[in-house]
Amino acid sequence: MLGLLHAQRGHFADAEPLLKKAARVDPGNPDVLFNYANVLRALDKPVDALVWLAKVIALAPNFADAHLNRGAILIARQQVRDAIAEFDRAIAIAPSSAAFANRGSALQQLGRLEEARDSYARAIELAPADPQNHFALSEVLGQLGRDDEAIVALERTVALDKTFPFALSNLVACKRKRADWSSFEREQATMEDAAEAGVPVDPFTFFHVSSSPARQLTCAKAYVAKVTPDGGAARPGTPRPASRLRIAYMSADFRSHATAYLMAGIFEAHDRERFDVTAISYGPDDDSQMRNRLRAAFERFEDVSDLADEDVVKLIGQLGIEVLVDLGGFTAGARPKIIARRPAPIQVSYLGFPGTMGAPYFDYLMADRIVIPEAEQTYYAEKVIYLPNSYQATDAKRPLPSNPPSRSQLGLADDAFVYCAFNRSPKITPPLFGVWMRLLDKTPGSVLWLLDGDPVATENLKREAVARGIVAERIVFAPRVPAEEHLARHQVADLFLDTLPYNAHTGASDALWAGLPVLTCLGTTFAGRVAASLLNAVGLPELVTRSLEEYEALALRIAHDSELRVALRSKLAARRTTWPLFDTVRMTRDIEKAFDEIWRRHCAGEAPASFAVQTST
Repeated sequence: MLGLLHAQRGHFADAEPLLKKAARVDPGNPDVLFNYANVLRALDKPVDALVWLAKVIALAPNFADAHLNRGAILIARQQVRDAIAEFDRAIAIAPSSAAFANRGSALQQLGRLEEARDSYARAIELAPADPQNHFALSEVLGQLGRDDEAIVALERTVALDKTFPFALSNLVACKRKRADWSSFEREQATMEDAAEAGVPVDPFTFFHVSSSPARQLTCAKAYVAKVTPDGGAARPGTPRPASRLRIAYMSADFRSHATAYLMAGIFEAHDRERFDVTAISYGPDDDSQMRNRLRAAFERFEDVSDLADEDVVKLIGQLGIEVLVDLGGFTAGARPKIIARRPAPIQVSYLGFPGTMGAPYFDYLMADRIVIPEAEQTYYAEKVIYLPNSYQATDAKRPLPSNPPSRSQLGLADDAFVYCAFNRSPKITPPLFGVWMRLLDKTPGSVLWLLDGDPVATENLKREAVARGIVAERIVFAPRVPAEEHLARHQVADLFLDTLPYNAHTGASDALWAGLPVLTCLGTTFAGRVAASLLNAVGLPELVTRSLEEYEALALRIAHDSELRVALRSKLAARRTTWPLFDTVRMTRDIEKAFDEIWRRHCAGEAPASFAVQTST
């Protein structure tokens, strides 16, 4: 009884020896064995828990919760099909909301989305007041592209529990994807208040909402506490001065993805005499040209997409990785629970997540003095590595067609002034859109060139333009095309308009590489200062404004001054391959200097500390 009491209070370490003894004393009692198995699971001993749950089922084949718990453990271990079999057994014995919900989760992981939707619907029938079921349904509906239904499910979740983790942020993300601004200001304030109160909201979505680095830190910490708490002490490293430093880059995006397009050249340029470089890939294999290029760029390319988190942790240890660089953070497809277990002695956040992870298991964040001013280090849980130029990597091998498509091929008038804003709809806000509409109004014959993504967003943006006195035909939407074609079409635009509070990142880099000047407004957070960082690294700091009023005025000046436009393009083109932003080899040497320094500090027994890397020549 005492062991069970400890378990009920969450004191699992105290409960474990007592329940273990009870299981030995009464090995034929399935309830006793079940309680012990649950404690083992809570103590993160999944293999042992599976063994004891099997003993429970051997004694009591119709013990539905034993099947249910085995299924939950198997999902976590990536044994999804076996998990579904356990959930099916539990449902056959005693249909329950939990069994159907877990079955839905497993089916969702396998991509069997319609079946998952049906399973979640059954869970809701059995427990209509459980917000978790409505939230789970919303996620699979989103994957199915049924956003109207997803929004309804999320609104139901929030109605049942306004503090339900991630429901509010997912609702806001879904509406912003569709450029639905019907309650924009209220949602903005509610999200800010929720994050400040410690309600778990998605940190990546919060970047699109918040202009406060302090609140972003609060948001990240709440997320970590809920989803990826500290998994243990750092693995000690053994200094080996004569050997190469073992680096691993970990990502879900080693494929045709923005992260890969930025990083491919860095991976290839690493000095193999001094660095042993591994890829830890847990994302999909799209069999793309980029995927194949990346396979060749690393000495080892470990596809761990089918491995459980704990097995990936073991692999990283077996490889002797000394510096683990996470490229995903809390972005889509990321698996932060791996790095939360501290598989490497030094762990670094870089590139994919433009802000603090708020986690104690990250030692460093690679940035620059523009995206993280030194006075704002207090808002970052990590120590900051200041790279000498822009923090953002680029690949100087990206091809740029010498003969771009004509404007007529792209649906643009030859004599139009083309304001280009190739950013996803969630980055577009009503205040910024208002600026853009005033620019169109004050620039005769101009058009705004946007990306055509969500069809509802397209219609909503047209409607918003008309409401501001601009005919819908002056908003031109560019369809999705292969990366090379997308890069080439930038060349026919006149000016790239950046977004705020979340800047263009890869999009701004694409524009600059294509020779298209970028106009930005300096934000107050990492995500809102990236374009300024890029512009300084290509010698165009004059395109960094400090307010939306200044942004609007400079955009108009550029639109009406052809000589200024020519001068900006000429300045960008004159040293396109030698500006720091596009010098991939120099960037790689700077990153390697950072790796050398953090490893030196580790070997000397020094705690992580912020420092600046001196530029390579």
